[in-house]
Amino acid sequence: MSVALTQLTHSLSNKTKYITELKKTILRPLIQLAVKSIEQEYIEDGILDRISEKYNLSQENVDEWYSVVLKIIRTHLRYPDSIIKVDDFKKCLQELNMENECIEDLCAVLYGQKRPLLITNLSEKIKFYPTIKSCRWRIDITISTSVLSRVMEPTILMEWTLSNGKKYLFELSLSKFHLLRYTISTLLLKMYDLEEPPQKSIQ
Repeated sequence: MSVALTQLTHSLSNKTKYITELKKTILRPLIQLAVKSIEQEYIEDGILDRISEKYNLSQENVDEWYSVVLKIIRTHLRYPDSIIKVDDFKKCLQELNMENECIEDLCAVLYGQKRPLLITNLSEKIKFYPTIKSCRWRIDITISTSVLSRVMEPTILMEWTLSNGKKYLFELSLSKFHLLRYTISTLLLKMYDLEEPPQKSIQ
């Protein structure tokens, strides 16, 4: 599973109860609403309330389902479709107990003709910084130096190539490498918390 899908699974792990209950009939209007939001189209006030009343569903469930749909679409659009293969994406949603009919509807949007337009509109709303295109690394062990005859201290040499073509080569001690992993993990969790749409953002 790709990093993108691993992150998506982690961010939705506490929504499994709602994902399991999501049906095709309610998913479609929520997809349309999420697409409108990304395309920055006008959204009527109280639209989620009206969806709740129309389908005789609790407001809490509708809010949670909309949150899930928006999260899936926005996360998916941040990565090239070559990174998130359709079969892997379907498997990811199946592991979250989403119904197959719902999965097919999401795939129709995310791998369909509107994808380039959605990416463009999302880019206008959110500033995208260069992403890591490739990462090469190796472990070096210093056996000795001009000062010490025996060191045996491992270091990690990393080369990052970004989506804008720039390359960065840097060296990390083992402790700094673990600090980097921890910091990135913490930042990703905080980003997902910030991106979680407010439950009453559309009324």
